Order: sequence, then C-alpha cells, then structure tokens
Amino acid sequence: MKNLQSRTKVRLLQSFLLISLSLFFLVNPAYAQGGFAVKGVIVDKTGFPLPGANVMEKGTSNGTITDLDGNFSLNVSKKGVTLTVSFMGYTPKDVVVKDKTMNITLEENSKLLDEVVVVGYGTMKKRDVTGAITSISSEAIEQKMATNVFEALQGTTAGVQVVSGSGQPGESSSIKIRGTSTFSAEGVTPLYIVDGVPLESIDGINTNDITSMEILKDAASAAIYGSRSANGVIIITTKSGQEGKARIDIKYNHSWGTLSHKVPQANRKERLLYDQYRKEYFETYGGGNPDESSDILNDPLNSFFNVDNDYLDMITSTAQKDQVDISVGGGTKKLKYFINTGYYNEKGIISNTGFQRLNTRINSDYSPTDWMNMGSRISLTYSKKKGLNEGTLLSAVLTRRPYFNTYYPDGSLVGVFNGQKNPIAQVNYTTDFTDSYKANFFQFFEIKFNKYLKFRANINANFYLDKRKKLEPSLITDEWQKQNKGYSYNYLNWNWMNEDILTYARKIKDHNFTAMVGVSAQQWRYENETFVGINSSTDFIYTMNAFAANLDLSSTGSTLSNHSMASIFARVTYDYKGRYLLNAIMRRDGSSRFAKENKWGNFPSVSVGWRFSDEKFMKFSKKFLEDGKIRASFGITGNEAIGNYDYIYSYSPNSIYDGVGGVIPTRIGKDNLKWEETKQFNLGLDLNFWNSRLTVTADYYDKYTDGLLANYQLPKESGFAYMKTNVGEMSNRGFEIAVTGDIIRTKDWKWNASFNISRNINRIEKLSEGKAYMEGDIWWMKEGGRVGDFYGFKSAGVFAYDESNAFTDKWEQLTPVFENGVFQYKYLLDGKEYTGNIRQKTLPNGKPFRGGDYNWEEPEGTRDGVIDDNDRMVIGNAMPDVTGGLNTTVTWKNLSLYLGFYYSLGGQIYNAAEHNRNMFKYTGTTPSPEVIHNMWLHPGDQAIYPRPYNDDYNNARMGNSFYLEDASFIRLQNIRVAYDLPENWIKKLMLKNINIYAFVNNALTWTNYSGFDPEFSTNNPLQVGKDSYRYPRKREYGIGFSANF
Repeated sequence: MKNLQSRTKVRLLQSFLLISLSLFFLVNPAYAQGGFAVKGVIVDKTGFPLPGANVMEKGTSNGTITDLDGNFSLNVSKKGVTLTVSFMGYTPKDVVVKDKTMNITLEENSKLLDEVVVVGYGTMKKRDVTGAITSISSEAIEQKMATNVFEALQGTTAGVQVVSGSGQPGESSSIKIRGTSTFSAEGVTPLYIVDGVPLESIDGINTNDITSMEILKDAASAAIYGSRSANGVIIITTKSGQEGKARIDIKYNHSWGTLSHKVPQANRKERLLYDQYRKEYFETYGGGNPDESSDILNDPLNSFFNVDNDYLDMITSTAQKDQVDISVGGGTKKLKYFINTGYYNEKGIISNTGFQRLNTRINSDYSPTDWMNMGSRISLTYSKKKGLNEGTLLSAVLTRRPYFNTYYPDGSLVGVFNGQKNPIAQVNYTTDFTDSYKANFFQFFEIKFNKYLKFRANINANFYLDKRKKLEPSLITDEWQKQNKGYSYNYLNWNWMNEDILTYARKIKDHNFTAMVGVSAQQWRYENETFVGINSSTDFIYTMNAFAANLDLSSTGSTLSNHSMASIFARVTYDYKGRYLLNAIMRRDGSSRFAKENKWGNFPSVSVGWRFSDEKFMKFSKKFLEDGKIRASFGITGNEAIGNYDYIYSYSPNSIYDGVGGVIPTRIGKDNLKWEETKQFNLGLDLNFWNSRLTVTADYYDKYTDGLLANYQLPKESGFAYMKTNVGEMSNRGFEIAVTGDIIRTKDWKWNASFNISRNINRIEKLSEGKAYMEGDIWWMKEGGRVGDFYGFKSAGVFAYDESNAFTDKWEQLTPVFENGVFQYKYLLDGKEYTGNIRQKTLPNGKPFRGGDYNWEEPEGTRDGVIDDNDRMVIGNAMPDVTGGLNTTVTWKNLSLYLGFYYSLGGQIYNAAEHNRNMFKYTGTTPSPEVIHNMWLHPGDQAIYPRPYNDDYNNARMGNSFYLEDASFIRLQNIRVAYDLPENWIKKLMLKNINIYAFVNNALTWTNYSGFDPEFSTNNPLQVGKDSYRYPRKREYGIGFSANF
C-alpha cells in the first residue's frame, strides 16, 4: 500500500509533462493506417516506468508517447522497422520491431553528474555546489545576440540587475548583484575574473570568446576573493582548443537601428502659441520678461524664422552595425590552441557618434608530459569611441525654439543664438573621441606530483591606456566671447599579479575532500594627465599644441599613484557520499590603501549542503526528483575600493596665488580608515526533476554591511569640502527564484523556457552621528531610509484661483464659491459652508501663493503655512520592487525561435530632462507640447501645469513629485529566428554547418515612462534614477550567419 501511494504521487507530479507533450501529438498522426501494431512498456534499469517517453518510427513522423504507466501503442509500417525511444536524462535507444509486444529499458545518462562550474581558483561539480552560483553558457550568450558581457547577463540571472548606461555606442552598463552594498562610487561594481585574472573593466571582452560565465552571489562563493568581493564576483572563462583537426568558424552579422521611442517636441505652431500665452499673461498680470519677437516671427519676408524644425529628426538617422569574428581551434593530445580575431563597427543613431573595436585572443595549452601542464591567454584590444556631450545636445534638441533656423542665408551654420545652442552645429563641429588600448598576458604552469597533489603558478600582466581628445569650437561654446576649448586626457593603468596554489584532493571510500592553499601578490600603477586649453587660433586642430599659449593651468595637471595587495587564501571541501557537503574558506588580504593598524583584513566563510533526495525516506521520489538539495552559508566579504592615498594628508603643487605657484593642502587624511565588511547569510534550495527536465532554484539572503566608506562633509571653516571615512551601516535582504524547463522535447519539436524573479529590500541602518543629509540635489540619506530615496516637495495640484489658497487651521483645503466668475466670499468644506478661521500658504518672504501656482504639501508635524526647504519630504524611491527575465526557445527541426524578456517593476524615475525644459524661469526654453496645452492661463483653469511665469522659483523647484514617474517596464529585448542549413546542402562546400539568422533587439517596451527610455544607469550608487537627457536607445534589426569548416 505504501509503495502504491508513492507511485501515485509520482504520477500526479508528472502528469503536467505528459499533457504538454500530448499536445504535440494531437496535430500529428498517432497511428498509421494499416501496417504492424506494436505495444509495450518503457522502463528504467530498476523497472520503474517512464511516463512521457518518446517512441518514434525511425525516419518517419509516426510516433507516440508513453502514458503514466510507461505504456505505449503504435502502428508501424511493417515488422522489422526500427523504433527510436528517448526520454530526457536517459540515453536514446534504437530497437528493431520483432514482436507485437516489446519491453524496452533505457539507461540513465550521467552527463549531468559530471557537469562542472568554475569557482574561485578551481572547478567543482555543479551538483556539489553549496553556494549561490549561476552559470551562463556560450549558447545562451549567442541566442541573445549580445555584443558585450552586460547584454549577455541582462535578464538571465536572478538577483543580478544589469542596467544600460544609455544608447550611446560603446557606453558601459552597471551591474548590481543583490542590491547596493556600498556608498562608494569606486567600489560599486562586482569583481570581474577572466581566465583567473582580476580585471577592473570587461568592456573590451568579445562575447564570441566566452565559453561560460559564473556569477558568485553569496559570501560562501565569493569570499575566496576577499576584500574585492562584497559586490559579488563574475567569472568569465574563454574558449580553448579541443583535440582534433583544426576547426575554422566564421561569424558575421549586420544590423540597422532606428530610434525606439521619440519624446514629443513642440512644433512652430505650438511654440508661437506658447509665446502668445506668455505675452497675454504678462499684459494681464505684469512683471516678467515677455518675448517681444512675435511680430518678427510672423514677418513672411524674414526667412530666418520661417522654419519648423524637428531637431531630433535632423540629428538622427538609421544606425549601422557590423560584427565579424574569425576563429580557428584544434590541436593534439599535447598541444591545443584557440585563436579568434573580431571586428566590431557601430555607427550611432545620432550623427557623428560611433564605436569601433578590434580584438585578438590567443589561447594555448601544452602538456609536454603527464605530470606537467602549461598554458597562456593573450588578449589584445583596440577601440575607438566617437561621442558627444549627450546632455548638452539633447537639451538643445528638446528646448531650442523650432522656428529658429539652423543656417544663415549664406549657408553658414548658426552657433549660439538668443542663448540657445544649435544642435546641428553641435553634432557637426564637436570633436570628441577616445582611443583605448588593452593588453592582457597570462601564463600558468601546473605540476602534478602524484594523483592527489598538484601545484599551479599564475603570472599575469595587464596594460590599459585611454587617450581622449575633445574640441568644443567657438561656434557652440559661447554667444558673446566665442572662445573654443580643447581637452586632452591620458590615462594609463598597468598591473601585474603572481599567484601560487597548492591543491590536494583525495577520495577514501565514501569520503571526498579537497584542500587548497595559495598566496597572491598584485600591484597597480596609475598615471593620469589632463590638459585644458582655451581660445586657440583655429577650430579645426584639437591637439594641445594649438592651445600652447592658452592653457588653463587651474585644470591642467597630472597624477601618479600606486596600489598593492598581498593575500593568502585557503579552501577545504568535504562530502560524504555526495549527500552531506561542507565548504570552508579563509582569505587574508593586506592593502596599501589603509594605514598600518588596519592594513590587513580577514574574510572567512562556511557553507553546508544536504542532498535530501539521496536519503532512504525519499526513495519514492527518485523517478521524478532527480536531485534535491538544501544549502546554507555564512561569510564575510570586503570592499577596499577607495582612493590609493585617502588615509594620508595630500597636497597639490598646482595652486597659483598672485601669479606665483605654490603648494596647498587638498585633503585631510584619516589613518583609522578600515575595510568595508559585508556579512551575508544565504539559504538555498535546488530541485531537479526528471533529470533536468525541470529545475528550480530558490535563495533567501540577508546582507549586512558595516564600515561603509564615503565622503564625510566637513564644515566650511575647515577649508576642506570632505574627507573619506567609515560613515555607517546598511542592509540588503531579499529572495531569488529561477525556474528552467523543457516543456516539449520530441524528435522534431523542442520548447524550453527559463524564468527568474528577484526582490531586494535595502535599508540604511546607521549613519555617522545619526545625521541625515542631502546626497546631490534630490536624494536623501537617513537612518531607516533606503538608497535612492527622492527628497523634495510634494505637489497637490495647481491653485485654480487666488482664492483657492485657503485652508482651515488643520490645513484642510477649502473650495471658494464663485457665481458668474465673481467670488462670493464664501468657502466650502466637504460641500458645506465653512465659517471658521482661514489660513494661506506663503513663500518665506510672506508672499501668498496665487492662482496658477503649485500647491505644495507640508509634512505632518511641521505645518506652518510657510513653504520652504523644511517642507521637503521623501517623495519616492528609485529602486525597483522586483526584477527578472523570461527566456524561451522553440525549435522545429532545423528552425528555431528565441525570445528574451527583461523586466523591472516598481520604483520611480525623476524626469529631470522634462523638468528642465518645462521651467518657465528660462525665457527661451521651449516646453513640451503637453505643457503648452495644459498650463494655467486664466482664473478658474483646472490646469495640470502652473502659470508661465519665468522669474518665479516657486514653480520651478528642483525635486518635486510632479516629475516623478513610474519606472516599471517589461522589455522584449531579443527576438532571434535561426535556421541550420541541411547537411546535404553544404557538404559539397566542405562545410560542417551553416546557421543563418535574423534578429531584433530592443523590440518592444511596455512602460508608462514619458522619457526616451526607463532604463539608464549612473556611476554613483547613491544618485540613481535621475534622467537628465540620455542618449536614446535604438531598435535594432539584423541578419547574420555563422559557418564552420
């Protein structure tokens, strides 16, 4: 009876799979007409039936699937044909039909048991992992048509939020793993490890070089990297050659890009209407500075103003992108190699912007003997970015008057006119390009002393050089002085690393253990040169020799700094029968960035796992639950990402007083600076059903960071703006769920999908001296608050009349009574006449608010009717409530369709771009069409926007709820349709495979945000969610192919 109940549970849990597979066969003939009838049962080696197994007559589409008891029945064409039987997680089997009844046994495929993931300083069987680690394969990267690592990660991994910087070609993105763990802009990114080498940037990594990526999210996984792992670790492994004949791969794709979303702009008619509104307003109410150009604008003979420009259309065009990769790999038993050269060329949707990259990778492995291995990884990258100041350009695009011409009658470009820059001149005349050179050389040597003990030495050298040249011609810099400005920036970073690692691994009966110990030394050198020149004799030479006589000495200078780190680390892993798992790590780092007393930090972690599915009491589940494991971990990771010399006093020699150079102190040192430490607890669950037919991973985490490093504001009388110190504590708590399943898997049809969702809750636990403070102009840092809290004024609408500024003693708003437009000196409260005391809201100077003004709310407990800075409050937060992704692939024979979704739900954006162009304090600024048609003009107007009064700060306050918008979006990020050409088509061309495809990136976005795009990032982790004129993203359509010989 007990065994019967267990098997009934199995059937119930597997029924959904059977139903899904059955749908396919509803549209395919389950039984051939006539022929030979055969029936049977499909079981595993223990005799347990396999429901949902595929049974196909080989070479035909005739087939069926087994029922819940593993039974099948099929009419085949004749006796003696071959049946192909397959089931997920088992080795397919061909069986010749000899009798009408057949019992077929399938063998389990043990490939899953041998699957490994890359962890710090080694690999580990995936099923034995006790930390929170997610793997991404090269196939998944290829499906997404990712051109960089950031695109490859977006939407694929629970707990990892990837946010694009902007749509500008070559622009980097930001990555957050389990929320914001630091206040420091220098230390917000994860640690990147490429082939065992820590890198500060992965912008230049070619995704076609990558074979896998592992994301280490919890402390148990990341603590092996100690002081640089508090924000998580991303390990990238590049491709290696395989034994066999040389294989040549060629990949090429071309794409076209268009503006994905256009922000509405006022046309000539709407701007003239706005001018008329302003003129009427000031004629009625006086004051201000009305535009008196309407007569000139309506002069049909004045061609300069008789235009209707759409500046966004004028500066944008169809973008073009080409990407080609040629690789060769192969080798012998002793020597293996992989070489890839890639070229990437992207022209932006805004004219005169683009990005090019040329990279080469050479990977080799050599085993001269059975006990010695060695290898090298060489990567060379050159890139050139052609950019512009997106904020200045798009501000001009959205606010310049549409009736201003862009060219004079003689054909020359208009520069700055009436205080407004000409975006066409900015695009055509601005020079701003950056040449980047990157080289990485890595060599390892490995000696196996015996089958248990091995030694490995890693040697690495990195070189990185940025050379940026920028020229702002006099045409666009200033309307009156007309001085050009040139910039030259040179940044050099080189570093070396040596690591020595000893590993001992042994199995004694059912006990498996591994011990690893290593030492590491690394040093960095940074050089930075900045030259700024003003007013050269020409606008066409951007090198600094043209500005030699007019260098801006206050902005010109150079710096040189060094940073070194020494470490010792160890890891012990143990398991008993693969059922009870233990992983312990200890790392000790010493950094030159801290004074002697705090130079060293310890970063331990421990994790355990229990494979409950192997317990005897779970035997009933073996046929549907392949693997079930509970994980728990705790560890400490660190962050040392501050300036190289923040703990000591610094002085600057480039100060000038009365024409004489001198040295001045520029920073206060703090010798008790210490590491940021993040303590993290993780509890996880891994479930694997039907041998990976369905997998579920769930994690809960609790992170607590103390000793947060940040700039502490100093009193002005100190002579210093701030000093670096440990300012507080912060927590991040959340959960992650990832589900992956093969919904359909038959001979011709395959459908798999993966879904992930994560939620992070951030809280500022403690600040220095408990003091709240402003971060930037709209963010509020307060104990009990969250990173990303917007701080400002909360709007309750616009006063319709002067008399609408009327409130009770409890600050309940009253409704004035009018008859035929005449105020009756009566007020209503909740529909009833009010006869009590009446109060008004005023500015600090006592001036009352009037009709057409914003009605600003006051916080509870501070209501005094005077609207000033004390009335600011938390009005929203930039952080999303949940993030995640959905990725699915449907394959029919040689044809496949991939869809990749990414979503972010909750949180707000402060639309500063919209705020800036709708501030009436600037006479020439053109508001949006919505503002022009919905502004307050006359008493009684139930308006959305205030009166067009350009000198009144009250209605232009930065940081107000009116410009907070919902940041939620769901994006269909990738569509890819691919087809593998049949083998008989290509074998005459000496080709092994050709895959052709078409794709769409950034296909659709569902959002309520009114700006160009709800997705953008900033370098400062505390100043998030403010949109100030970002380069718009493109929608990309492309075609391509990949071929291998």
